[in-house]
Amino acid sequence: MSTPNPLKTRAVWRRVLIAGLLLVGGLFLGFRLLAPIPARIIPPVSPEDPVKVWVLGSPVTPLFYHNSLILPDDSGQWWEYSFGDREVFANNQGRFINLAQAVLYPTPAVLGRQTFNAEQWQRRQQRNAERGQQLTIEVERTRVQALLEQLNQRHKSADAPPQYNRYVDLYFVPDTESYTGWNTCNHLVARWLRQLDCQIRGLVFSGHFRVD
Repeated sequence: MSTPNPLKTRAVWRRVLIAGLLLVGGLFLGFRLLAPIPARIIPPVSPEDPVKVWVLGSPVTPLFYHNSLILPDDSGQWWEYSFGDREVFANNQGRFINLAQAVLYPTPAVLGRQTFNAEQWQRRQQRNAERGQQLTIEVERTRVQALLEQLNQRHKSADAPPQYNRYVDLYFVPDTESYTGWNTCNHLVARWLRQLDCQIRGLVFSGHFRVD
């Protein structure tokens, strides 16, 4: 029986490492070039019964925003919904290894929720006033009601009590979807906006949006 050649083994691992570094470097360079280009949100034209919804983004890194969707109900209350990686978003594990794991392969995700009255909603907006992203969009009221009902049921159906995180002021429950680079908080916000009859044009991964 032949024994492994240590030199050959090291050479194989060296090639794998170099290939991995080149891949990561290429992805980083591509992201660096494309991230500043915002994805376009195109609202529906002349909704019959318009109501305003909000997209609020907070910078995680200079190139990446974490976005939430804010929806009003008929009682004057506002609801914030946000999707994220469990360790990073709910457990405040913001080390590079946690961020890398969240992007490179599927990880457990959470759905965050908070409610505001009119005064609390004003304070929530002020948290994003200087460094964050605030976008307002007019959509059809019935679509907002339907989406809000769906998200409330999704949050309620989780088989766990909500976990409060005071740093982001959200109540988290485990979600059935996984978080990964192709299913981030920003992809979920884009999907929810499409349910509100908005069109999305461009790459949404970075979370940079603009309203056309």
